[in-house]
Amino acid sequence: MQSARLIKPRQWELLDLDIPTAMDGQMLVRLECTAICGTDKSAWIGLAGDYPLAPGQSGHEGMGIVESCPSGRYAVGERVLLYGFDRPLFQQYVLADDDGGCIRLPADGDADVILMSQLFGTVLHAFYKLDPVIGQDVVVLGQGPVGQLFNAALRNLGARRIIAVDPLVHRLEIASRMGATHTLLSGAGLVEQVRSLGSGELPPLVVEAVGKQESFQLAASLLRRNGTLLYFGVPNKEEGRGVMSLDFLRMFVNETRIITTVGPNPHFDYSPALQWITEGRIDVRPMLTHVMPFAEIQQAFTMAFDEPEKHGAVKVVMSFD
Repeated sequence: MQSARLIKPRQWELLDLDIPTAMDGQMLVRLECTAICGTDKSAWIGLAGDYPLAPGQSGHEGMGIVESCPSGRYAVGERVLLYGFDRPLFQQYVLADDDGGCIRLPADGDADVILMSQLFGTVLHAFYKLDPVIGQDVVVLGQGPVGQLFNAALRNLGARRIIAVDPLVHRLEIASRMGATHTLLSGAGLVEQVRSLGSGELPPLVVEAVGKQESFQLAASLLRRNGTLLYFGVPNKEEGRGVMSLDFLRMFVNETRIITTVGPNPHFDYSPALQWITEGRIDVRPMLTHVMPFAEIQQAFTMAFDEPEKHGAVKVVMSFD
């Protein structure tokens, strides 16, 4: 089977490995596609510790077809969504737990579209922690795949103004197609622009979908007093431990409510995400900018993390077909 191993920062190698055999408690899944997630960036840029990584790591967004399942819990040919960091998904075949390690998927539908139910589930997970957003203004800071999905969810849930912020023009263009009502380039004067859109008021909710110290500080500055800062971005983009230095006194004085969100309950969160996608409540296609052969994983990562503006990349999916 084809597998990829990150041998050093920014360098993948392709391997030809034996297909594993499913034992008791396992099933063998042949992947249809796998996606690059923002959390893969830390390993790509050199924050993973020891290299090389194990074959297939750090992939964790994937879906495929059951090839064998000794227990019979899953039927051969069933389509499943894989999740979690305990199995390497940058490879053609993978062993998965046959007792709760997967979500059953519909047999039809484009694989790259259905796959987004995993990432969208992590976004929906955040809304259980928030007050209703109907009629509220919201800033979504960062327009990578997560920010785009927040736009879509907020639009469905009745937010009034959805203000997408990003330094890349192509991401803002896609944000308008994903549900944002307004788009702003990040930079000088951003706070004043946001305030102007709100008739002199800053919004009550800001979503941080980046994961950097600078964006955390910026998100806090865009909030009205007693506002909510929803922190989604994984905070290890600048150093592996995720340690940040924050202007916390300003947040304290502004009585900022900070909510973090990570690690959804797969069966509770991915299922409604799948429903929203399959029923057409949201269209994820605008953010699916590239579907590439898995053999081009080196180029796929370069496009996703090092050259997104050059290639117009937002979400990059790799196919095993």
